[in-house]
Amino acid sequence: MGLTKALSGLIAVLVILAMFSGCGTKAGKFTESEVSFQTADSNIVGNLTIPEGKGPFPAVIVLAGSGPFDRNGDVDPRSGEALKLSSTYKDIAYALAQEGFVTLRYDKRGVGNSTGEGGDFPEPSLRDLKAAVAFLKDNPSVDPQRIALVGHSLGGLWALMEAAGNDSIAALCVMGTPAKPMSEVLIEQIEWIVKSQGGNDTDVAVAVARQRAIYDQLRSGELDLSTMAPSERYQYEYVKAIMDIAGADYAREIKCPALILQGDKDLFTNIPQESQLLKEAFIEGGNQDAQLITFPNLDHMFRPTPDQPSPQLYYQDRGPISPDVVQAIADWMKTTLR
Repeated sequence: MGLTKALSGLIAVLVILAMFSGCGTKAGKFTESEVSFQTADSNIVGNLTIPEGKGPFPAVIVLAGSGPFDRNGDVDPRSGEALKLSSTYKDIAYALAQEGFVTLRYDKRGVGNSTGEGGDFPEPSLRDLKAAVAFLKDNPSVDPQRIALVGHSLGGLWALMEAAGNDSIAALCVMGTPAKPMSEVLIEQIEWIVKSQGGNDTDVAVAVARQRAIYDQLRSGELDLSTMAPSERYQYEYVKAIMDIAGADYAREIKCPALILQGDKDLFTNIPQESQLLKEAFIEGGNQDAQLITFPNLDHMFRPTPDQPSPQLYYQDRGPISPDVVQAIADWMKTTLR
């Protein structure tokens, strides 16, 4: 989820299936049910909320960032990760549902109840997102002209890429999402990781040089991934797949209203440069309806953070996402899609 895996053409959807589990559960002004939809090689499972009243309603898809995190923003227990979070994506979806939005959030492929592999890789992730959009368009409760995306971190990159190639996306919100090529973002992460572990400038320079050499070898094909152990090969394949993706490149192509959210204690994206560059990219592409909100003292998961953030702090349970962030998303979506 935190874009921290420093070493760690879209296919059309063939089938879209919806599977409602009973009558769902009531929560406030909406009904929630488990649903599933299929792509060429995976069955994606998530939760759909539908407001009470007469539709069709505007709809929002909430996209998770990288890592073994499920539809709610919690860790898949099978991953063995120690990171503890507090249902960030569920909180966002519920806030929007209570404001009259249909919401869809789903387990990434290979996480939770979803099948498939490569949940953090661009091509299959975008394939699944296209299936999610098609699933909503096929739902009679949804206004197909008012479908928006909320993407966190790496999920924000997928949201940017989808919106750049899909004019039917009506609005876009990205959270803690980088603008520069991922190769450079990973370099920045390596720098602060080395420094946080007590490394000096020489240590940083050596680590950065090593990482840039890996990029060169991946681009040239010099690195033979077939000889590596599966876990190591996966990490290198992941870097190769994402290293040349730059959020700003896609932002320049997007014409729909856009909201950029950033915490100023985020260690995973360079503050304030990344969020500012992203906004500038929207404007450079002719989109004047791009807004940036920077929240003081919030981390990459938009949780309250003490004066001195650290990588270790990220792995502590410090409560849910800031309600100010949730409210900002809900208010902006109401203004934009009503």
